[in-house]
Amino acid sequence: MTVSELRIARVLGAISVAGSLLFSSPVSATEPAGDGIRLCSTGYLPELAKTATVVGAGEGAATFSLLDSGTGMTVFTGVLGPARNSAATKEVARLADFSRFAVPGSYMMRVDGLPESEAFTIAPDTLNSSLRLVMLGFYNQRCGEAVSMEWNGQTFSHPACHTEDAWLDHYDPALAGQKKVATGGWHDAGDYGKYTVNSAISCGIMLSAWERNGDALSRLKLPIPESGGAIPDYLAEIKYNLDWMLTMQFQDGKVSHKLTPERFCIMGTMPQDDLQKRYFAPWSKVATLDFAAVGCMAARVFKPYDPAYAKQWEDAARMAWEAARGQPDVNPDLSAFHTGAYLAPAEVNMKWAVIEVALTFGEDYLTEAERVLFAAVTDDENRVFSVNWDWSNGYNLGLYSYLFSEKAKEKPLVLARLRRDLIGAADAIVANHDAHAYGRGLSVYYWGCNGGVARTTMNLNAAYIISGDRKYLDAAFDQIAYLYGRNPFNRSFVSGDGINPPMFLHHRPSAGDGIEPPWPGHLSGGPTPAELDWFDITKSFRTNEIAINWDASLAYALSIFYDPAAQ
Repeated sequence: MTVSELRIARVLGAISVAGSLLFSSPVSATEPAGDGIRLCSTGYLPELAKTATVVGAGEGAATFSLLDSGTGMTVFTGVLGPARNSAATKEVARLADFSRFAVPGSYMMRVDGLPESEAFTIAPDTLNSSLRLVMLGFYNQRCGEAVSMEWNGQTFSHPACHTEDAWLDHYDPALAGQKKVATGGWHDAGDYGKYTVNSAISCGIMLSAWERNGDALSRLKLPIPESGGAIPDYLAEIKYNLDWMLTMQFQDGKVSHKLTPERFCIMGTMPQDDLQKRYFAPWSKVATLDFAAVGCMAARVFKPYDPAYAKQWEDAARMAWEAARGQPDVNPDLSAFHTGAYLAPAEVNMKWAVIEVALTFGEDYLTEAERVLFAAVTDDENRVFSVNWDWSNGYNLGLYSYLFSEKAKEKPLVLARLRRDLIGAADAIVANHDAHAYGRGLSVYYWGCNGGVARTTMNLNAAYIISGDRKYLDAAFDQIAYLYGRNPFNRSFVSGDGINPPMFLHHRPSAGDGIEPPWPGHLSGGPTPAELDWFDITKSFRTNEIAINWDASLAYALSIFYDPAAQ
């Protein structure tokens, strides 16, 4: 079947399950790549560890070689590591470690009896273009305005969409028939909904990247309409979504849980053709707390560039915090909707919010924040930092904020516990990485686990900052390597980038624009419930959808290694 035939088939198959939460029929998983060399197809950094996974090397193959891809000359020879069984993939793998070779250039790897690898680079800026593309992935998720971008000779575009957002009937029946302007923001995932909880977590992850790596990110240039303004391009893209989030707050400080139609539109519908009425959902405590938390981060980050905007977020965050505290943790009534729920207990995100509020507003709120943090310090049985977390749990974001704040230095007992606990979480990730044939830092597989793989780099980056131990940085890079081809499929999970990337994302513009490649710059959700259960077909929303929280996590991972000198 040709790619064109596959695309037609995938759209027809997707239409049959539009709005469904189950596969309509059994499908075959993407096939493992078989014997060969698996490596980071986007390339390696000179100063970091460099590892490939070799599958199927015979007993007589003791070494590997690096060849200059231009001349074919051997430039490095190394010894293959011992055989290790990968029970989940039924493979016997060996590691090829070429960390000692750091000469920039383009290379291929050779192992006797196996095909040569694809060409890859070693260079300080080898991940720069990947970060730019992931940031453009957010641009091409913009709602409410025309979008156009070029990538690999293709133009991906749509006119302004969802310009009538949104109706108030489901927010408050007394307001039925009325609208409140809430255009803008990012489409959340493969659908066109906009969800406060996931938007807050996504922006929080990206603002956390700025607070760790802002010196480099401030020099990132992006081909977006706001480029070259007073606000750095990286922050300007985030601001587009934050501007929409402000419209989700009401005069009493409470925040609507989401903005969607009552049902998903059919797969293949372009955004400008989705003409369903779209509604504010009722307010929720978790959405209001997450709004307060990310609002405090936004106020801190934007203050040097736009003090008025920072003040707007300070006021909005304080209102949200005061509106949410003391309210019962009751889920909103979403019975009118058959779109994403993003329901989560408010308690854990209360911890994120109270830390961010205290760091932003100071003494009046510190007592409450310190009560949360001191409770963590005295609970020696449980790790505070989560190894694996996602949209429903923003506590790690608050802990990172506090750990690197000036305020933490005034509380040495709390600071010592948090540092010890962070190192414990990072060491758990490194242990998973060391035990896995492909260096994956998570041992579990679930819906969106590729985002989880990318998020492990947040713990690893923080551990490196406080310890200076390069093993954390090496492990963080290997999470990127896994996502870009050092995996059982020998495929990148990122559309438009790396080796043989996904072609059939669960993503409505990709299915409906008549262009064979999907929209670029998006991370596929990844295998679930087991390591080989990844389906590169449109109807596999469980394994091949995209989402802004996963893309945000990948943006964080790539930001660690961004080299502004090569801009």
